[in-house]
Amino acid sequence: MKLVDKLVAVSQNPTPAKSRVTAVVAPIFVFFFLFPTLLFLIPNFLLDKWLNLPTFGGTAVTSIIGSVLIGLGVFFLLWTIKAQREIGKGTPMPLMATQKLIIQKPYSYCRNPLAFGLLNFYFGIAVFMGSISSVAAVSVFTAVILSYIKFIEEKELEKRYGHDYTAYKQTTPFLFPKLKSA
Repeated sequence: MKLVDKLVAVSQNPTPAKSRVTAVVAPIFVFFFLFPTLLFLIPNFLLDKWLNLPTFGGTAVTSIIGSVLIGLGVFFLLWTIKAQREIGKGTPMPLMATQKLIIQKPYSYCRNPLAFGLLNFYFGIAVFMGSISSVAAVSVFTAVILSYIKFIEEKELEKRYGHDYTAYKQTTPFLFPKLKSA
């Protein structure tokens, strides 16, 4: 069975209570401990020193740009998670996938507002820190996460929601929000 088929099957089964805890705890661990360690702690404190890379942070400009990106990221992350819970009756994790296609805000701005928020948040931290290797690590992470969304998650959503998703996909940008929403 293909990964896409497995994800569809998991999303259609009721989630046991034990898996609900995992679905809540896993993303917190992954997105706020594991990925930051890989994207910021190791690159900034090990790679930058080992490769003798200069920092570009510490200026008012990088602090402002970093802060704006972090704020925008947190805003989209929280807004998206709220929409997934309240409208879609699920979470970002496949263990408790949304049960309804969400096309309302923030999903009317772009198809992947969670990824948009997460990437802004991570790039904001990298810019704020002024770490060249963190910016590079976040860039690699961005390529990986967007490839996963494009080649796996979109196929899963097409199988789960059919024509409704393909119609939505044709009218809504992939990642960068359109300024005017329906």
